[in-house]
Amino acid sequence: MALLRRAAAEPGVALSTALALLRGRWYLLWSRLRGRRVRAGRQFKVFGSLKVRGPGEVIFGDRVTILGDATPFTYKREARIIIGNDVMMGSARFGCASEISIGDQCILADCSISDTDHHSAQANRRSPDAPVRVLPVKIERNVWVARQAAVLPGCTVGENSVISHGAVVMRSFGPNIVIVGNPAKVAAPIPAGDAAPAGEQAPAAGQPAITASP
Repeated sequence: MALLRRAAAEPGVALSTALALLRGRWYLLWSRLRGRRVRAGRQFKVFGSLKVRGPGEVIFGDRVTILGDATPFTYKREARIIIGNDVMMGSARFGCASEISIGDQCILADCSISDTDHHSAQANRRSPDAPVRVLPVKIERNVWVARQAAVLPGCTVGENSVISHGAVVMRSFGPNIVIVGNPAKVAAPIPAGDAAPAGEQAPAAGQPAITASP
């Protein structure tokens, strides 16, 4: 009854949400028909678009909302991209050869997250024998990754932290901090009172936080 009352009070929002739920199911079906290994939990909503590529596995938790044009790409069959519950994302780009894990309640703007360098850093990078760095990436619960930020192979970012606009994360960082710059560094702590309690859902779809930058 509460849902019906809300739909009656805000019919435009209700219609938009219903269409996003249908789009979510359509993108999952379309991806599977093309041989992609993708699955999602309850209330998977796509307001923008979803392009799944590669032989690996992409897993979305419950109540994930995609507002932009998300592109989770995998490069090996054993690769896994795991998106937790209540995650909201814009045009987030993923490049995965091993594992990328996104914790519950994260906000991902138009950012780039990769567990591989794609090409060798050595001078002989055109050689098939040149080593390419591949290391898992872990973004813990309630992390906000702002626009144009990049998280590189082998990095872990602790819960409640903020990766600011344009930051390039090249090493691991702990929880409850604001991360800025290239290369990234700690700018300030996040006051304990501002930390979201476990189980609190992400902001509603369309909230400006997805595109704002600290």
